[in-house]
Amino acid sequence: MSPFREMCFTPAEFAAIAKIDKSLVPTLESAGVLKTVKRRMGNVERKMITLEEMRNYFQIMRQRAEDQAREMANGDGAVAAGPAIPVGSSPEKIALATGFIPEDPTHKIQMFYNVKGGTGKSTLTAQYVMRAAMNGLKVLAVDLDGQGHLTVNLDVLDAHERPTVYDVLINDLPLKDAIMNVAPGLDLVPANLGLCNIEIPLNQKTRREYRLKEALAKVASQYDLIVADTNPAASILNGSMLVASDLVNVVCATNPLSFHGMSLVMATIEEMEREFSRQLDVRIIPNLYDSREVISQEVLGELRAQFEGICTKAVINRTADLNEATKRRSTVWDVNPKGIAAQDMSALTEELLYTPVMVDVAQA
Repeated sequence: MSPFREMCFTPAEFAAIAKIDKSLVPTLESAGVLKTVKRRMGNVERKMITLEEMRNYFQIMRQRAEDQAREMANGDGAVAAGPAIPVGSSPEKIALATGFIPEDPTHKIQMFYNVKGGTGKSTLTAQYVMRAAMNGLKVLAVDLDGQGHLTVNLDVLDAHERPTVYDVLINDLPLKDAIMNVAPGLDLVPANLGLCNIEIPLNQKTRREYRLKEALAKVASQYDLIVADTNPAASILNGSMLVASDLVNVVCATNPLSFHGMSLVMATIEEMEREFSRQLDVRIIPNLYDSREVISQEVLGELRAQFEGICTKAVINRTADLNEATKRRSTVWDVNPKGIAAQDMSALTEELLYTPVMVDVAQA
């Protein structure tokens, strides 16, 4: 297994992520839209697509989709009725018509949140930001948990030597100086145990709730997506991230105690909305689901009934692949690209990136 930054994909794996027919890969390569490399896999040398080349493909196709839309808006082209593709079309046009083209996320600044620990929040955050980077987006991950689990998940093991959000909010370090690159398209503001001591000095700062939002605003133009993993508490730091966020992704394990704690989570969000006169979009993500357990089924049913409209359609099943990916500081697509975990995370990523929230949290 390789770390995320060195990850490569077989043509079949790439085609599955790009949602195109595998037979298109050689023609896309011939057209210069996609590049492959030769890598030795065991005793066999295979054609592979690196993470960087996958990202380049999505960026090229995104630009061509924008150019095509601009031509149509100027009257230089006609909008096709239905999915028909003209005979003899270039591979780019076929890929544009049939494949996946990343768009701007509906919510640029997101956070994964729960006041209860053990819900799998950091694991999902790590897999989510890595998949968003695979999709060609420029992503900034921000670790706000002193335990630094997101940082470790992204294969950074020397965080104790690096600046964190503590230095940004307390010592006025520019956020850009705390950012490190961890993979093509993926940057990180790491965390370490020093972050556990931020509450008292942050409480003494003027405009404490807005300092993080203002710091993120200075680098926001450089990214398509900013995602924070928060500490499991109703803390001032988490409150600052609530002020900064466009979307709050609440991770709820499908067990009774996690479901019971949802009332506190939602009350915290509603109180922040009242205090700062703003409305937050919220998603509830059912995690660690086990279809063999009656209690998991019951909790999932209650989540969907009580939080109708904001509970995600995607459900993350409890699988060994997620634990294996965490252990190896890699992705579920590297562990088992055809597995349930990879399918679940792909569905969740698309839902969180591109599906609008239609229900006000206060009405849920």
